[in-house]
Amino acid sequence: MNALRVIAGGRAGVSDPGPLRFKPDAGLLAELYEKHGPAVYARCRYLLRDDDAAKDALQEVFAKGLRALGDFRAAASPTTWILRIATHHCLNELRARRAAWREQLKQIAIDRRAEVEPPDRRELVRALLSAAPAEAQEVAVLYFVDELTQAEIAQATGRSMPTVRKRLREFLAAARAALAEALPGIELPEGDEP
Repeated sequence: MNALRVIAGGRAGVSDPGPLRFKPDAGLLAELYEKHGPAVYARCRYLLRDDDAAKDALQEVFAKGLRALGDFRAAASPTTWILRIATHHCLNELRARRAAWREQLKQIAIDRRAEVEPPDRRELVRALLSAAPAEAQEVAVLYFVDELTQAEIAQATGRSMPTVRKRLREFLAAARAALAEALPGIELPEGDEP
């Protein structure tokens, strides 16, 4: 389609000036930009509320307009057509920002969960676990790392509640002994029985 037609009404005026002739070349972009650029920029700036994003959107809108020139309907004015493209583009940008924000938040949550202890701290935990008996190690990991309740640990391991408490006390006693040996000048609290 080589002509855009302005219909009477709205800002186009009362009379029909006839078809607007556009040459399918670089002059077409210049003419569209000259006539509709300020209105498109204003729409983008209003919707995006950011000058730089509005300038980027302005370029994208005119690129989309050139690609969609064949789909232009003579029933619409060029201003309505290009502003509609601008509106849809900006709304899609806003949706993409929200989606990106959600993805970033999810990634932060994943990163926090995946954060590992510093190597020296991991070594300390390994040393403390290795100082305890095997069954106490399992119960300690379920309690202190997985943060299960004693009842949940009893159910998961098939042990009674008194046995779970006994294994936790065994772990704490072994951990205190290992820490006292490694750090002789430090007194550890005794009242933290689970």
